[in-house]
Amino acid sequence: MPGSTFRTHTIERTETGELTELLYDDGANDEVLVCAAHGGRVEPGTAEQAVDLAARLPNASCWACLGYDEIRSEFDLWHPPSSAIAPDEYPLLGEIADRGFETVISLHGLGDDRVVVGGRIDEGSKGLVADRLARAVSHPVEAVDGGPYGGVSPNNFVNWLATGDRGGLQLEQSVRTRFEDADAVVAELVALVREGALYSSH
Repeated sequence: MPGSTFRTHTIERTETGELTELLYDDGANDEVLVCAAHGGRVEPGTAEQAVDLAARLPNASCWACLGYDEIRSEFDLWHPPSSAIAPDEYPLLGEIADRGFETVISLHGLGDDRVVVGGRIDEGSKGLVADRLARAVSHPVEAVDGGPYGGVSPNNFVNWLATGDRGGLQLEQSVRTRFEDADAVVAELVALVREGALYSSH
């Protein structure tokens, strides 16, 4: 995106690693935001997908966190629930917290051999995403409106970052989906954004 820059901020350091916050943004974009709050080795592959997706779109920002530690489990260290992530603890997130993005996409990792499409975005959009991804990835895809991977809490950052009450799209992905099918996922999401299919008015 013209005028956008990459900036980083260290959230926490351990003796053998660190958690770093990343923001790719031009300071004004409010169209598309792509997130990966558990990147690095917390949920591997998600931050790379998020950066790739934002880079392929003309008006997109990206916020991610990348955790690496040489001894302890990154997941145990730096995997807060999405509903517990607040801008006062993540300064770069705080810079965009009140902007109100038209489309917000949050990419996550899942230990199961499936893909779960959630978030507070409308059911029609979630169903469309699930249908499109089901033709592009190896593992089964399902759209959900609740449960542990539903992502429907208003406290989930993917939802309060979106303008009004439209909510965002949360995508939970198997390991194979994040790696072998990563490009296919990003390509489908690019197409859906360009079609305007991820607005809540869809």
